[in-house]
Amino acid sequence: MRRHWFLILLLGFILMLPFCGKREGKKLPVDLKVDFSPPQLKDAYILKIKYSWLPHQGFSLPDDYWVYVHFWDPASKSMYLVDDHRPPVDFSRWSPGKEISYERILVFPEYIEEIKGDSFRLDFSVGFYNPKTGDKIRVLERPLTVKINPQILPQKIYSEGWYNEETDSTGRTWRWMGKSAICRVENPRKPSLLYLQGFFPEKYLPNQKLRVYINDKLLDEIADPVFKKLYEISPDMMGEGDEFILKFEAEKSFVPAQVDSKSDDKRELAVAFYKVFFCVK
Repeated sequence: MRRHWFLILLLGFILMLPFCGKREGKKLPVDLKVDFSPPQLKDAYILKIKYSWLPHQGFSLPDDYWVYVHFWDPASKSMYLVDDHRPPVDFSRWSPGKEISYERILVFPEYIEEIKGDSFRLDFSVGFYNPKTGDKIRVLERPLTVKINPQILPQKIYSEGWYNEETDSTGRTWRWMGKSAICRVENPRKPSLLYLQGFFPEKYLPNQKLRVYINDKLLDEIADPVFKKLYEISPDMMGEGDEFILKFEAEKSFVPAQVDSKSDDKRELAVAFYKVFFCVK
C-alpha cells in the first residue's frame, strides 16, 4: 500500500511539471555533440551524458545563463528528467574553435517503469536559458527510446536514522539523515552501482565530513558540501548474506531551531540526500 501511495504522489508531481520556458530565442553559432552511456539507453537507470560544445565566431552568452537538459513526454509535455546546470567553464570564456567537454550523471526515477512501462519514448532537449526571465535558446532536440529493466533494482529500506522524504514546489525530493543512518539493501550478488547525490549546509556545518560504509568497511569520505558520487560495488564488498548494510556517519549535525530564530524544526540534521540509488550494473 505504501508503494502504491508513493506512485500516486510521484505521478502527481510529474504531471505538475510542464515543459516550461517562455519562448525560444535566437540561434547561436555553436555545435553540440551528445554521447550517452549506455549508448542505447537500455536496461540502465543510471545514465552518463557527455556534452561536447564547439562555439564558432560570434558566439556570445552572458554568464548568468544556464544549460537546460530536459527529457519530456511530447504528448503530455510533462518532464521526467531534468538536469539544468551551469557549465564548468563560464560562457564568457568560451572561445571560437575551442571545444568544451564535460560529463554529467542522471538517474531515472525508480518507479518510472510502473508509470511509463518498460519501453517508452521521450524527447530530449538541450539549450540555454535565463533562470530569471525564462527565455530559452534551443540547440538540440531529438526523440529517444528508453528501455527500463526493473529487475536490476534490489529492494532498499531506509531502516535507521532517516527522516521522512520532503518535496518542494517543483516536485524535487530529498531526505535528511541524522548524525548516522542505515539502509538495508537486498544483495544481488552481481556487480552493481551505487549513486549518491546530496548536500549539507556549509553555513551550519563547516568542514563537515560524511563517511560511507558497506558492511562496516569504509567506502568513501565525502567532504564536498554539494556532492554527486558514483561507485562500482563488487559482490565481494556486499558479502554472502541476503542483504548488506549501507551505513552513513557524519561528523557534525545541527538543529534548525537552535540556529534560526524563525524555525521551529527541532530535528537533528546532518546530510540531505536527493538520491541514494543502488542497481545492478
